[in-house]
Amino acid sequence: MFVSRWITSLKVFRNIARIFLTNIWPVVIYIRGAILLRSSLQTDWSSVEESTNHLQDWVSEDIKVYCREKDRLITSEESDEYLLANAQINTIVKLLCRHCNDSEEAQPKIWYYQDRLQSSLEREVELGMDNNASYNRIYVTLDLSLVIKNIEKSDAGIYRCHGQEGQEKEHKFNYRIEPIFKDQNDTFMETGNVTKWEEYRVINLLSVTTRFAVSKMFDLVNLRQEGIILEVISEWGPWGPCEKCIHKRGIKTRRGYCRVKRQFDKAVTPDDTSLVRKFFNKTPMLPCKSMLLQEEFPSISSAVRFLPEFILEEPCQNCPKIKKKKKGKKFKYRKQYVFSEGSHFAISCPESDIDSRVVWKKDSVILKQGASRSFRKTDAKARMMVDTFSTLYIIDMTKDEQGNYTCYVDNENTMQVKIIVISKAKLLTLALLRHMGYLGFILLLTSFCYITGLILTCKRRDTFKTLSFEKIDKRKKRHDIQREIKKEESAPIISDVDN
Repeated sequence: MFVSRWITSLKVFRNIARIFLTNIWPVVIYIRGAILLRSSLQTDWSSVEESTNHLQDWVSEDIKVYCREKDRLITSEESDEYLLANAQINTIVKLLCRHCNDSEEAQPKIWYYQDRLQSSLEREVELGMDNNASYNRIYVTLDLSLVIKNIEKSDAGIYRCHGQEGQEKEHKFNYRIEPIFKDQNDTFMETGNVTKWEEYRVINLLSVTTRFAVSKMFDLVNLRQEGIILEVISEWGPWGPCEKCIHKRGIKTRRGYCRVKRQFDKAVTPDDTSLVRKFFNKTPMLPCKSMLLQEEFPSISSAVRFLPEFILEEPCQNCPKIKKKKKGKKFKYRKQYVFSEGSHFAISCPESDIDSRVVWKKDSVILKQGASRSFRKTDAKARMMVDTFSTLYIIDMTKDEQGNYTCYVDNENTMQVKIIVISKAKLLTLALLRHMGYLGFILLLTSFCYITGLILTCKRRDTFKTLSFEKIDKRKKRHDIQREIKKEESAPIISDVDN
């Protein structure tokens, strides 16, 4: 009796085990899929970095902007033929095709280039051909300004902005870009009023001019024999806005750039075949830190290269009115995005067009248009950029790119974007925990079914059909007899035939 119950229990356990394995097999497949998913997410992200290397490897720097003043039109005087523009190597220069503080030009203009000595005809400036203008090294903005990034020595020359047929001869905008040496630790500055500048001029500029006039150095003697007189002067830039205002009184400043100006001695008969004479015929003025001056006349360059420049200060009363921001002024659009590390993102400011003035900020830091930047000094390349169409691009996101981004259209609060960056490890951990939750639910359900089956089996064990050994033997003998009969019936019948 006991043995028969034991055999019956084994059969029940076998059925339960079959059910259990049937339920467990999908779980095993699920676990395998989760592991493969996790391994696939941990891919080599170097390919993503390579795909974003088309962005130029330069960080955000101050753009040096040059413009012509209305009270200084192009005249027949050599000093007014063009505006001399200093440009350090690998910096950004922007040349305006309009007067300072003027609105945009109404009629179309074209930028032309000519070499320093004007030995060849002017030609159109070769612009970059990328559809996104901010990716080009040389491009023209919507207001016809010429932008040159990563200045090189080969960019030196004369740039003119005028119509195709040379309209408005008087109002052409001419510039001469001269590469200069980089300032060392900003030591080339002195500040003060007109009295201080007069002292500065006597000590720094006049003393060097006197040395040029009496020095017996071979280069300087040769220049005097050619009828070339050199003078060190300050060329003044435009006045800046009225700043540091207290009780409607402030200070405005303008910079005096150190220049080497040449004049011709009328008492000396000019030699038109002289290379020195040809050089200075087309070079009325050079920056004191000019690389060209160092290459052609190193002795002159050594005398003026390290001269300080002057910042002239004057009191002013036209302080700009500070508009108080209205508290609680909300943005028209609010958005929130969550990205994983290494993601890319691009967004444009709504309700803006070509004529709109769009400003992007990150946590109150202005993102300059046409310049890329990174918020980490250790970055080898820029991660963020606002192009000339005011579209914000962020590549290869990190925690440093997380924050509040706001855009303003014509000084109106337009859109606020909150960007949250989650690390890949945290993202994978969350995904793994989510999958583990699913797996736990399946295991719990399967275990519940299995235990329930065991309990029901134990409780109903008396209702199962039992078999004794005698019945088993009889059934076995009956099966054996039936098997032998079938064999006999299937055996062939052979009869002997007497011959």
